[in-house]
Amino acid sequence: MNEARGLFEQTFATNYMNLKSFFPSQEKAAEKALDLAKLVIQEQQIEAGLINQWSLEMYKDYNVDFDVIKTPVLRLEEVSDWYNPKLLMGAFFWTRYRDYLIRVKHWDQEAVRSIDDSTNEIMRSLGNPKEIHPFDKRGLVLGYVQSGKTANFTGLINKAYDVGYKLVIVLSGVHNDLRAQTQLRLDEEVIGSRVDREGKPVGVAQIYRNTPNHIISTWTTVERDISSEPSGMFNLNQRTLMVVKKNSIVLESLKNQLEYQKNLFNLDIPALIVDDEADQASVDTSKNEDPKTINKLIRQILEVFNRRCYVGYTATPFANLLISAEAKTEEEGKDLYPKDFLVGLPKPKEYCGPEEFFNVEEEADDPRPSLIRPLRDPDIEVFTGIKTKGDADKFEEVPPQMEESILAFLLTIAVRNLRGQRNKHNSMLIHTSRFKDVQSSVKDGVDKVFMEITKQIQYNKYSETVEAIKRIYKEDTIPTSRAWPEDILEFSWEEVYQELRDCSKKVRVFEINGNSKDALDYHQYKEDGLNVIAVGGDKLSRGLTLEGLSITYYFRNTLMYDTLMQMGRWFGYRKGYMDLCRIYTTGEIASNFEHLAIAMIELRREFDRLALANKTPLEYAVKMLSHPTMTLTSPLKMKNAAITNVIYRLTLQQTRIYENKETFFSHNMKVTENLINKLHPRFMKTHIGSGKTGYYIAREVEVSTVLNFLSEYKTSQGADKVDNSKIVNYIRQVNDMGELLHWTVAVVEGEPRDKSGLEKFPVQFGTFKIDSAVVRGVKAEEYNNQGQAKIDIRAIVASRQEFIDLDLSAIKNMKDKQEIRKLRSTEKGMLLVYPLHPKVKVFESLSFTFSEKMVPIGIAISFPDSKLDDSKIYEVNKTIK
Repeated sequence: MNEARGLFEQTFATNYMNLKSFFPSQEKAAEKALDLAKLVIQEQQIEAGLINQWSLEMYKDYNVDFDVIKTPVLRLEEVSDWYNPKLLMGAFFWTRYRDYLIRVKHWDQEAVRSIDDSTNEIMRSLGNPKEIHPFDKRGLVLGYVQSGKTANFTGLINKAYDVGYKLVIVLSGVHNDLRAQTQLRLDEEVIGSRVDREGKPVGVAQIYRNTPNHIISTWTTVERDISSEPSGMFNLNQRTLMVVKKNSIVLESLKNQLEYQKNLFNLDIPALIVDDEADQASVDTSKNEDPKTINKLIRQILEVFNRRCYVGYTATPFANLLISAEAKTEEEGKDLYPKDFLVGLPKPKEYCGPEEFFNVEEEADDPRPSLIRPLRDPDIEVFTGIKTKGDADKFEEVPPQMEESILAFLLTIAVRNLRGQRNKHNSMLIHTSRFKDVQSSVKDGVDKVFMEITKQIQYNKYSETVEAIKRIYKEDTIPTSRAWPEDILEFSWEEVYQELRDCSKKVRVFEINGNSKDALDYHQYKEDGLNVIAVGGDKLSRGLTLEGLSITYYFRNTLMYDTLMQMGRWFGYRKGYMDLCRIYTTGEIASNFEHLAIAMIELRREFDRLALANKTPLEYAVKMLSHPTMTLTSPLKMKNAAITNVIYRLTLQQTRIYENKETFFSHNMKVTENLINKLHPRFMKTHIGSGKTGYYIAREVEVSTVLNFLSEYKTSQGADKVDNSKIVNYIRQVNDMGELLHWTVAVVEGEPRDKSGLEKFPVQFGTFKIDSAVVRGVKAEEYNNQGQAKIDIRAIVASRQEFIDLDLSAIKNMKDKQEIRKLRSTEKGMLLVYPLHPKVKVFESLSFTFSEKMVPIGIAISFPDSKLDDSKIYEVNKTIK
């Protein structure tokens, strides 16, 4: 019976996935696939009721009535019709890979269909490998950090071989570990050459073994990259795969060997280069006309082939899109600008990204518990003093919160085990310095502390260490899990402690860098799971996957979008244990990450919008430059892009960052008092719905009044997002087009008694008085602002407050805030003024005193749509190098 069912399911799966391209609906394809499956088992005399049950399960498993989210694409021009998914009907490589994902890896059908759909869009954008005329296609695939980009380009490579591409070169990072990890994956999931210790096939060979007609040769192995001494020359007229490191010696050797083959055999084959982490090393950052070495060599390798395609994969496309679109040199040819296409991979189901860790909607009343655990002074002081590799000896012992984070990691393993996730990989990341000597010192310290922790857990149930773990479980783990928006099982301390005794003996401490022989070989531990504390730096901050990452202790910082986002290894798949994840970091880093997360979401929404409007990659690059936030990428990478202004259409701008200076607050109080006294006679007080928050609203305020206020109001110097001078400049630009001429201004009044327990705090603006300031910044305590030059109080605008000038009943079911902002006339802007409660800890800790006549003033502006022509706002330098 089980054999019959397996044959039924396999027949349905293979035919359904193939037939979808031929039928107008999924239902029709599924019906035909079921007919074929029933035909296969008709001689086995299975009861009709049982077959109907299997059929219903197939419909459910394959989400037959579910439409896959369409992959958004930006293209330079209409694609030719050379590629059609029907080409892959019965194709060997893609069919084998797809079935492997479903039947062996047990991937969700929706995820597999998403890979199918997105790789089809990429294939449409490539050149036809059967075409004899030259082609040169270049594009970029935008994914998410730690989201499965490798699975996507693995699917792309399999399809490329099916349709006729002969050579695929994968550029895989700048470290040996990542190259070896990628080679292993492609050996299993493309080449089909891997076997286990018993000689049994591993990977796609479990579905179909290779036939003589489906052999893929490779110049590289897990152990060996391209070298100047080739280990044997292969005929490139047959399918060949190479996985190479982005290293000048390696790429130089590869270029020379390819040129030798071309000259010796008059080589003319279609080639595909897949550039993993395409914003790392590949981008030309030279200050002169000669391109940087890695960039130059990649371009020279492309020039070897007349029929060539370059597809970059990255989660941070800023650098790749901000290079000159027309840069070209005689020897290297065109730069790697993705001139032809930009594909956005949909966010995978169950992927935990910026939205899950940060308040990306910037709502002051976001109810989710934070997973950030701010570092306090004892930890910060340890690493602040380590500035060079010679400072390694300054790390003398593990600081308090680093030890706490290790205890939290042990708790995570124990709780996951109790939840039924036993024998799964568990990883902790400690990233405090890019210097290897410092990493070695930290690793030695962690090793020593961990041995002591293990000893106490095993032999002294009532020790301070065990009591500390118990305290974390009772005061942090349980409250966070209870508040998490899921139903989560809870376990007694005794159950957790018994698991701790077992799992603490299985944790290993690795140092991951060029000085160490430790390797994150999860594959070796796939049966029992690897439990590892990984101490490292740059090697851990890109590409290398940390399986089951739950606890991160992170100290390094950067203000560059691409670098900062790529260091966020905590994004990924965290099914069943997201509530246990923690990030131990400084307030400044947490603040920068949240701002970055907000920007990433906004830019991705802009991408989706432009894809619907059939825009080009270059038009998206121009939009990207308009984003009102921190430095996108390294100035060297941005050398061809000049920002001349900022576009605020359809955004909410709210002040979160404040200067730690009394003059900053007193000045803003004074200019706000001037504004309020001017509008005082026009204010109408109202409450929205059943809420207790009061609003003093003045409508049809002249733009000159608002501009005078915004010109005088001070935003934090060097603010990464809300800059009053740029906002003023934007308003004046659109005023010339008849936009933002009339404003609604609302002063927000706090509730009589806030739920945080703070009593009301009256505020006096000259002759105008409100009963209480608004309580904000309670959650900002985790950002540990004390003593810093700038303080981040987090979001100040509560849900839907920016829309109090609209008909709230008409928008109550609308979730997309951009769509709601479109309802506002382009002539009308919305300005909210927030007198902030000074007794919140973040303000109370400052070295000066607030009063009724001086409180912190926050502002928020909700912008409508605009007809402003972006090309008039920006200049993208297209000068040919």
